Amino acid sequence: MRVEYHIQGSGPALVYVCGIEGTGRLFYKQAEDLARDHTIISFALRGEGRYEMRELVEDVRWVVREAGFERATFLGESFGGLLTMATALAHPGLFERMILVNTFPHFAQRARIMLGVAAFSLLPYALVKAHRTRAARRVLFSDDIGEDDRRLFREHTRVVPYEGYVSRLRIIRDTDLRPRLKDITIPALVVAGTHDRLLDSVGAARRMAASLPRARLKLLEGTGHVALLSGRVRVRDWLREFEEF
Repeated sequence: MRVEYHIQGSGPALVYVCGIEGTGRLFYKQAEDLARDHTIISFALRGEGRYEMRELVEDVRWVVREAGFERATFLGESFGGLLTMATALAHPGLFERMILVNTFPHFAQRARIMLGVAAFSLLPYALVKAHRTRAARRVLFSDDIGEDDRRLFREHTRVVPYEGYVSRLRIIRDTDLRPRLKDITIPALVVAGTHDRLLDSVGAARRMAASLPRARLKLLEGTGHVALLSGRVRVRDWLREFEEF
């Protein structure tokens, strides 16, 4: 299956692996700066059909190779962090280093993910999507996200194909990478916002940083789940931290 991807800039590859919304369009606030000396690769997750983690892992590998690179830096956000870790286990040779933002190797709130899968599978999609849009105001955004970026977030995530979204919910429900984290020897920066109201990102980040052999923990004070839209966040600064590994 061919995957739609976008390239911006030139230089070493940095691959943005997006969250569960699957659009690949929410890296815009960081991409313009990084594209001055990096090739930024972003892509949309599969929108149609029922699929599992292994298909998405192979999509990631295909995108990197199709873009003409052998290795890259990966930045995985939320669901994209889970996918990034799964890809690192399957294809470690693709990785120079990775940044994991507000993510998890296993979704700890089991009742919540079970309910989410059931709701999206049984209720009219328009109804559940409307609820998700309303909840975003209080769950996804922290005070450091400006109104323009909130509006762009809503625009970029207005159309999210139903089948793909439910498949990704099922992947979250069924995936537990915790026993294999010790096998990921890629340098990793594990980032968590202290005001994430969607996940216990700080708790998950602490556990991942303790389990990944070459990981460092970075906490973002006052920042919420969509941290990459924060005016206080600059991924370029995070990349410099790898010099201290």
